[in-house]
Amino acid sequence: MTEPWCRGISLGQELQVKRAVESTCELCREYIPLSLLELHGFPPTRRKKNPSQKEREQHILIVCCTCHRHIHELPVPEERLQALIGRRPFALRREILQALGYVPKHYVPPENIDLSKVYDETVRNTSSR
Repeated sequence: MTEPWCRGISLGQELQVKRAVESTCELCREYIPLSLLELHGFPPTRRKKNPSQKEREQHILIVCCTCHRHIHELPVPEERLQALIGRRPFALRREILQALGYVPKHYVPPENIDLSKVYDETVRNTSSR
């Protein structure tokens, strides 16, 4: 079953996302074959026609077919699902974002920066704690 919020995710991306969680349901934590994992998506409060990959990662849960059915039939509180997503390790978030095609913005450091001043301020701020 394809959730409306998951439309636009290719089968290849879906497979990469499932591999990112190491074939484990994020709700019951059971190891499940990739073919039995599904994406449960729920839209954010502000609807957008073309959500970014970051928004998708923040609103997709990878679950087994049994848990997915329970989410829809029992209604599992959305706050609980959001909390599960919020507790994802950074490395997993990064892997899911990469699977969805997210490319981080290129960082260009400021040109005129006095590193000794930054260091002194950092030391002063940490020593005052």
